[in-house]
Amino acid sequence: MNDVLDGHINVSLFCGGRGSSAITRELLRWPNVNLSLLVNAYDDGLSTGELREFIPGMLGPSDFRKSLSHLLDLYSSHQYALQKAIEYRLPIDFSKTDLKHLEDFCSHPRRSNLLTAELGAIFLELDREVRTRFCFYMAEFFKYYRSSGKTFRFGDCSLGNLLFAGAYLHHDRDFNAATRHLSKLLCSQAQLINVSKGDNCTLVALKEDGQILYRESEVVGPQSSNRIDTIFLLRQPLTAEERESLEGLSFQQKRARLHELEVKTEISEEAREALLSSHVIIYGPGTQFSSLMPSYKVFGLPEAVRKSQAVLKLMVANLKSDHDIQGLTVVDVANKLLEFVGDPKNEGTFITHILYNRNAPYVPNGFLLSSSGSEAKQAPAAVIESDFENPVNSNVHSGYSIVHKTFELLDRARGNHEDELDIYIDLLSRSIAVDSILQEFVELPWQKRFGKTRLCVNRANRRTVTLPKELEFTSSHLDGPFTELDALRDWLVNKNSEYLVTLTGDGEYRLRDILVAVTTLNSGTFGAVHGSRTQSRRQFGGSLRSAYGEGTVLFWMSWLGAFVLTTLFALRFRIVFSDTLTGFRIYKRSRLNQGFREALLKRTPISGLGLAKLLIQNHVEIAEIPVTYRTFRGFTKVTWRLQRALRNAMAIFF
Repeated sequence: MNDVLDGHINVSLFCGGRGSSAITRELLRWPNVNLSLLVNAYDDGLSTGELREFIPGMLGPSDFRKSLSHLLDLYSSHQYALQKAIEYRLPIDFSKTDLKHLEDFCSHPRRSNLLTAELGAIFLELDREVRTRFCFYMAEFFKYYRSSGKTFRFGDCSLGNLLFAGAYLHHDRDFNAATRHLSKLLCSQAQLINVSKGDNCTLVALKEDGQILYRESEVVGPQSSNRIDTIFLLRQPLTAEERESLEGLSFQQKRARLHELEVKTEISEEAREALLSSHVIIYGPGTQFSSLMPSYKVFGLPEAVRKSQAVLKLMVANLKSDHDIQGLTVVDVANKLLEFVGDPKNEGTFITHILYNRNAPYVPNGFLLSSSGSEAKQAPAAVIESDFENPVNSNVHSGYSIVHKTFELLDRARGNHEDELDIYIDLLSRSIAVDSILQEFVELPWQKRFGKTRLCVNRANRRTVTLPKELEFTSSHLDGPFTELDALRDWLVNKNSEYLVTLTGDGEYRLRDILVAVTTLNSGTFGAVHGSRTQSRRQFGGSLRSAYGEGTVLFWMSWLGAFVLTTLFALRFRIVFSDTLTGFRIYKRSRLNQGFREALLKRTPISGLGLAKLLIQNHVEIAEIPVTYRTFRGFTKVTWRLQRALRNAMAIFF
């Protein structure tokens, strides 16, 4: 696998309007994720369908509008107001007078007094620049409306759909260009991409009994219990004569005839580039045969997925059955996906895993994994069963569970490293403390988390220690003020464990804090965790008094130096560490990208702070957690402390 060179993870998510909303919002919470939403535009229900008929050639904006609303930052009052605006539906009884007032307002945005109180309040909450552009695009639609001479039913039409229509008209009827400009205008937190180049197509489905569903709204709506066999993308809706000619044909003849009428839609350049650069591809849940399957049929898409650097290609199964997938199982849907990409046996590994909610069989209308009985089909990819349902809303996926499972699988896929832990400790030749360390080492429940845990104490007296088979104790003989850097290099080059802990200093760290640090690593995007010893004013002052005893000058120099180093580091790298001189550090191998590894092996930093600088420069996220730390009178080497502090300070600038 190609490592994530810049520390970011590129994720492409195939989705519709609402089915993947929880997954989308969770992915946006991860700062190292570059998210691309891949959407098709064949929706033709309700006002969206009327809009497509009103503007010939226009694609359906509904799913794009819904997806865009999920990409807004709802912690911002302006963005929250924007979501309300694009999702706002005009009243059913929206009159000609109301329409005229809205038109006048869009042409002259200061005339908000003409609008209804509700509509006026929505526009008033928008950022001025966004409101001006919003009105401009809607005014473009109204110009077309007046010049066309055609009627249009505005009641129950969303403002977001009119916004897309106006942008489409303004940008020379280029749907993809309109989407790009609206995403930029609304400050979308991810890329919103049309899968195709913008071909205007009509979605038609053929059921196993020969029934034809002639438009997308019929595919998603109530229908007979017979299963959908396949779907087609036609250049235009079938005429009454064409429908009549199909009715008398057999199933196979209908299939062949619809295949003849089907047009080849090509993948957009934006979608192709997103897929090629993806580290993770997710086939999201939703209305499968309308929101998702048409995307997989786009010409050039299978090739982009096949050539993608993604090692993880997940299909997230629906929680419940729906009109379009009634009679089908999760395995059936996965096989349909593979059929549409032209790889029915999954030889090109289009799907690596299927995420399936384990409780689905036990809820009404739950989506079954496969057919029951001895003839149950085998899943074409590894099935991961877990609790992927929102614990409060049984109709919504748990974005947290799905995304965390995704990155857990990604960590495993990045290498063949073992789920083991190496602990390196340098006690400055104080071997008398080894017995205390070993006592805590054997008491902690390492086996519940790791297959093997190895403890290495630098310059410790060798002794015979009887340990359980899952534990190991060794010693090393490294010299210098920052032996932990040599231990890190050796771990990266010669060992295969997933985690490394380095504990260095002239005091006592508690091994139990390692288990907390590992939990922190696995609950976020962090590649390293630093343990902060400055938990309280009392603890901080006590540590310095133990270290320097009666040396008043040294005490205040160290007190001041700790804050100076923190300030300098923050100014230099725009990251604040409360304890820049900590000797408690833990690393997760799969999160250390190739750029960091190459830089470390090429030139070892001069200090621990220099190593932190190297991690930051290569976009490895660092967390900081409080840890227990004790110093003792008579144990501290003042010269050792000063030497380390000086080299750490030098590392900030060199």
